[in-house]
Amino acid sequence: MKYRLLNFLICPRCKEYPLKLHIIEEKVFDRDVEIPPCDQYCGYKETMVAKLGSEPPCRECMKHEVIDGYLTCGKCGEWYPIIDMIVVMHLDKLRPKKPIEKFIEKHRDKLPNEIIEKWRAESEG
Repeated sequence: MKYRLLNFLICPRCKEYPLKLHIIEEKVFDRDVEIPPCDQYCGYKETMVAKLGSEPPCRECMKHEVIDGYLTCGKCGEWYPIIDMIVVMHLDKLRPKKPIEKFIEKHRDKLPNEIIEKWRAESEG
């Protein structure tokens, strides 16, 4: 997942913005891409664009991609896994069970207990 995606994502449950990124694995690519800056939120610097000043870090940002991690909502507490660079933002029974189970098993030691317990309760219910 590219950091700049955080400029666009909102929590599907409560519509909170922005979401908090938690990185488990990241990859840095050797590329130099010129892109327009994010308009509201810089996921790379985890701050609103208005607070960045005149030099946003867009070129550096585009070199980084989150391989595995998760997003959390500060308002409702929902979480969304990032699995092989894809954000899974389905809710409740629409969540794909097997990929998330594999994700949790692979990263169990890097995930907060609240996420593991929430998933266990969801998948049993």
